[in-house]
Amino acid sequence: MKLKTMRKIFIKTLLKYSKVNEAPYLITGDLGYSVLEPYQELYPSRFINVGIMEQSMMSIAAGLASQGNKVFAYSISNFATFRALEQLRLDIAFHNLDVCVVGIGTGFQYGAAGYSHWAIEDLAIVSSLEKFRIFSPSDESSTNKAVLSFLQNGGPTYLRLGKSSLNLNDKFDSKFILPNVRIFGSGNQLIFSHGSLAQEIIQNESFDPHNFSLVVFDEIEPILNKEFNTLIKASKRLKVIEDVVFSGSLGSRVCRFLTENNLNIPFKWIGLDGSKLESAGGSENYLRARELGFKYLDNLFLD
Repeated sequence: MKLKTMRKIFIKTLLKYSKVNEAPYLITGDLGYSVLEPYQELYPSRFINVGIMEQSMMSIAAGLASQGNKVFAYSISNFATFRALEQLRLDIAFHNLDVCVVGIGTGFQYGAAGYSHWAIEDLAIVSSLEKFRIFSPSDESSTNKAVLSFLQNGGPTYLRLGKSSLNLNDKFDSKFILPNVRIFGSGNQLIFSHGSLAQEIIQNESFDPHNFSLVVFDEIEPILNKEFNTLIKASKRLKVIEDVVFSGSLGSRVCRFLTENNLNIPFKWIGLDGSKLESAGGSENYLRARELGFKYLDNLFLD
């Protein structure tokens, strides 16, 4: 089965929305070839390729949004966040504008390009801008839902898009804990994750929905909701896994929640130690294994 990429789901959602609503602006930093052209052809006046100038792109997006427009600013995740941080902070977040920063190539997905293209600190950076909503969708349905959420609600938004877009519900049924947080399985061993890593976990042969519960955070909110109190208290252990650095990650939010609610549960947090990273490139699978541990998925399912 050929999987759709999340970026193609993103543009498909924009096209469908724009058929019956005013088309939002879509700005790119000279990226998105073979993906964004259908939107450019149908809505040329709402599409802008600013070239390789991400900082200016964010300021342009803010200017358009200040005039009442919804705007998507599309770039590789590390360029959209690291290079344009000042513009995200001053132009978009401070003024609470309707700009969705779309970051493609999260984690190690541009692994062969080396450290300059790894988006492993993006979550830490944008988490510090607390007016931003952060979406890290794990599949097709959650990508579609995240795009529509921004179009309906606006506000500063960061959308992290991975590669393949298997629908997790094709593997197992789920239920929603929160509007953008799903749980797969009914076991008393909890696994928290987000983004494309959730696809790896749910497809692993060791994932038994009777023993494990995978909680997928398609939106990473600043503070965990009280709904998690009952879930965690009824569980045997909790593990968090993500391919970003520890600072500002989902795991850091979980640690805060456990501490503030005096929850005593065996806890393991699998993430990237940014102080020990090596710059040599490689495939996404190789780099994940190198930095998370070569048996990180096997170890995830061990007691």
